[in-house]
Amino acid sequence: MGNTEILKRGDLQLTSAGTGISHSEKAHGSEQVHFLQIWSVPTTPRLQPKYFTRHFSDAEKTDKWVRVVAPIGAEGIVAAREGEGPTPVQSPLTMYATLLSPGKALSQSLNGNKGYIHVVQTSGYKEGKAEGASITIKSTVGETLTLREGDGAYIFVGGSGNTLEVNNDGDRIAEVLVFDLN
Repeated sequence: MGNTEILKRGDLQLTSAGTGISHSEKAHGSEQVHFLQIWSVPTTPRLQPKYFTRHFSDAEKTDKWVRVVAPIGAEGIVAAREGEGPTPVQSPLTMYATLLSPGKALSQSLNGNKGYIHVVQTSGYKEGKAEGASITIKSTVGETLTLREGDGAYIFVGGSGNTLEVNNDGDRIAEVLVFDLN
């Protein structure tokens, strides 16, 4: 497809391999690369390859949920390569991101019956017990769990309309992703 791009903090790149592409990635310069690579299975097979980029600033995500990925056809989705709003995906997946300040709490409704939450590891790789940011999550079905940087948890809520509460109970900003899955 001829795409070459240097990604920086807040950038989101979505590549849909579709009927086939050649893909590689590498560090730019001598610094180590730290990013998340997330895969989802498309609902429609044999699509043409596509490539999308979006940028979501720290200011946009501070102490609020920002929808950064959503299914094609969902409200507010622009299927242009460098369009505005959430990145379009060919899966029943909506992803939200936040930078949650210490002592702050946010709620997020889940429309699917399952989800996943991940606390991004921003303090660098360390062996041993997780350190850094810490959050507590609570669902409307009454489960409570504490997660630290690098931790993630599957969420089973049993139907749409349930709410997930996320509280930063640590001493630093927590970068958190929530995946709403059908």
